Amino acid sequence: MAEHALSRRGQSNLPAGDSFERLIKKYMQQNFTFKVSPLDLNARLLSYGDGPFGSRALRSALSSYFNDYFSPVQTVLPDQLLVAAGATAIIDLITVAVADEGDGILIGRPLYTSFAKDVSARAGAKMVPVSCEGKDPMSEEMVEQYEKELQNQEKAGTKIRGIILSRYVDLACLLKARRFVLAEPNFQSPHNPLGKCYSVNTLKAYMRFCQRHKIHLISDEVYAKSTYQTPSNTSALPFTSALAIPTTNLIDPNLVHILYGMSKDFSCNGLRCGVLLSQHNAPLLSSTKSIAVFPWPTSTTEYYWSVLLNDRPFLDAYFKENSRRLAAGYARLTSFLIDHGVQWIEGSNAGFFLWADFRGLLGDDIVVNTEEPEQVDALAVNERPGQVYRTSRRAKERDEWFFGKLLAAKVFIATGDAFFAEEHGWYRVTFSVPEKVLAVGLERLGRVLREVRGGERA
Repeated sequence: MAEHALSRRGQSNLPAGDSFERLIKKYMQQNFTFKVSPLDLNARLLSYGDGPFGSRALRSALSSYFNDYFSPVQTVLPDQLLVAAGATAIIDLITVAVADEGDGILIGRPLYTSFAKDVSARAGAKMVPVSCEGKDPMSEEMVEQYEKELQNQEKAGTKIRGIILSRYVDLACLLKARRFVLAEPNFQSPHNPLGKCYSVNTLKAYMRFCQRHKIHLISDEVYAKSTYQTPSNTSALPFTSALAIPTTNLIDPNLVHILYGMSKDFSCNGLRCGVLLSQHNAPLLSSTKSIAVFPWPTSTTEYYWSVLLNDRPFLDAYFKENSRRLAAGYARLTSFLIDHGVQWIEGSNAGFFLWADFRGLLGDDIVVNTEEPEQVDALAVNERPGQVYRTSRRAKERDEWFFGKLLAAKVFIATGDAFFAEEHGWYRVTFSVPEKVLAVGLERLGRVLREVRGGERA
């Protein structure tokens, strides 16, 4: 068995404190009865429960959930889990355990905005974005970019300790890789899905990479049960958990960890509860438990989640309905984009959003003709037949202007800049909202598009 690859500070395991609520608990039991229909809120739920790293009941329910829905090679056990107040807290805990101050964590671009502070605010580690540079981020060849960035960072003196393999991918890179095309109005390509799940071969390639450098693979699987099908993505790959891949001859299992939570699949981001699953690295779990008192989840939240997880008839019906609604939202949004002549990366089958291309609305001077090489900006990062889109100061200014028009119309879609995208003009548009809300948002977005196309410029 290889070393557990903890940082120096991660090797210090401190004892967790004991709870001392017996008198209050007795008083509550004798004098009060709480009811939060349909769940009972008893005195124990107002106590410290089983400690700061997850109640026995929740960890038992979670282990059964992973075993039933994630197809693990080896049975998941409750003692392999740590629960904290959200996935953000889990990333913070594991970063403290595996990285010392100034060490780096590799994450592909664009990336979830909070990752930057998740790994740095308390842990003091460094988020290292990995650019695609024209490679398909869903393919095995993307590992070459991680290798390149790791070598660059270590030459500069930054020790890389792990990668976070996020299920949110750089959609613009798929276009640059020319394996996928933009969906034009009245055109669909069912073989070019975006937001799709990693193939087994790609996951194996990342495992080999991590094994080569003895760094941790943190698989962010928070969208595992938020997949759907539409007529444009019937050939999309299903979700495959890192748990479902045998690690023999690929990676030391000590280096593989799963991140999950309530926020996405259960639509409960206000009930802060995330989970770290590490099947083969007891020292890492022990290290994270030693500081888990800081992101201690509430006993009530743990109880509510355990009730949901144990109700399999409800879960099966809920996930089925969730998939149906996601597909309907995707169809409604793409229909709007077709009607308004907006391009997007077609074929998503996971998550709550798609990646839309508003570069053409940023101004004609953002586009130059590839037939005139002297006009091509040195900062060009993306190509389409006959055109090059520039990432320049002017593009940034126009992007900010367009975003301001959206806010003035009281419609919010997330700029690519917020996700560390490699160029301006891409927006993440979320469709997992109630139908009436989506209708109002699209009506406002339509007004902005008509106004912009009417000739107004910054």
